[in-house]
Amino acid sequence: MECTARQQAIILGAVLGDSQIEKRWKNPRIRFAHSVRQKEYLFWKYSELQGIASSKPILIREKHPAMQKVYESWQFGTRALSEFTEYWNRFYPNGRKSIPERISELIISPLAIAVWYMDDGYKRNDCNAIRLSTDAFSKPDHLRLQVMLKRNFGIASALHRKGKYWNIYIPQHAAKKFAEIVEPYIVPGLRYKIALAP
Repeated sequence: MECTARQQAIILGAVLGDSQIEKRWKNPRIRFAHSVRQKEYLFWKYSELQGIASSKPILIREKHPAMQKVYESWQFGTRALSEFTEYWNRFYPNGRKSIPERISELIISPLAIAVWYMDDGYKRNDCNAIRLSTDAFSKPDHLRLQVMLKRNFGIASALHRKGKYWNIYIPQHAAKKFAEIVEPYIVPGLRYKIALAP
């Protein structure tokens, strides 16, 4: 079974964001998880990917050992498919997620950018600037993402430091264009993320 171009865009955007590629068997699979507040969004992903999903979403309750608090999330995964091997090799060359050098060849769909933003982006409260929470990536990874945004979508961005982490920052003059690109794909419950002030 092969993924459609739309499914590939959703998966690639999710891998840039919160989702993980797992390789426990011969072929990799993609795992999706979101908090109960984002149930609608996770079920949208499932509706788009159910043809390759291994099961329906389930509610997981996990107790944090240090915090002594129970956290709930909705999760599902795809089947382990050979076509995900390329993604595994590119994003996990050393077993840890990183941004491929040729990311501009992979992220070409506005849908992928929209999924990435729904996963990890937010609008600042004090202005119309947009930030992508990309804490897990190195500075070279961020530079590759910046090149991809500019080359493929015409989006100018900057790098901002948050403590020891880097984040991608889309200033106000570019945020309107970014919002227009992703707007057709934003699920209703997350439209506040693109509610820019006039």
